[in-house]
Amino acid sequence: MNNRTLGTIAMICTPALLVEALVTGGEENPLVIGLASLVFMAGWICSNTVMRRTQAAGTGRWGRTVLLIQLVGLVLACLFGFFEATGLLGRDDLAFNVMDAAWPLSMLWMLVVGITVVVAKRMSGWRRFVPLLCGLWLPLGIPAQIVLGEQTGSIMFGVSAVLWVLLGYAVRGGSGRTVPTPEPAVR
Repeated sequence: MNNRTLGTIAMICTPALLVEALVTGGEENPLVIGLASLVFMAGWICSNTVMRRTQAAGTGRWGRTVLLIQLVGLVLACLFGFFEATGLLGRDDLAFNVMDAAWPLSMLWMLVVGITVVVAKRMSGWRRFVPLLCGLWLPLGIPAQIVLGEQTGSIMFGVSAVLWVLLGYAVRGGSGRTVPTPEPAVR
């Protein structure tokens, strides 16, 4: 799949959390929560794939590692969605809890990814700052929800949808969107 297609899939998948919030109204519904998580994470994996392909976090070991760590967390969080929706693993199962923890940890790790992408300067213009904005969603969203109350859940998922749709759009590719990798010097 090309980067444009992966970015488009990411844009289509990322509003899943907002749909979940609107459908469940804050009520516990493992099937809807699991499916929404699965779809959202699948879209995020698409964005991560494009960022890895374009070396958005840099060409060095750290740039590759930061996105690989992110991918592992996203896959675990995606698996959480599957197991939440199907109920194949109970909430007391260690594997289920590890996958469940991967969700917020992936969100927090996105802050590291975002900072790395900004510093690497491989994405051009405003696109370079989108991963950082995504990374700020959870650290800013939790205090906002504490201060403003539970009714902010749909608003937070709306903000999430906007940010991750922007991420999908930012990574879609095309000329001038990423800085080309310099050719090695020939001696």
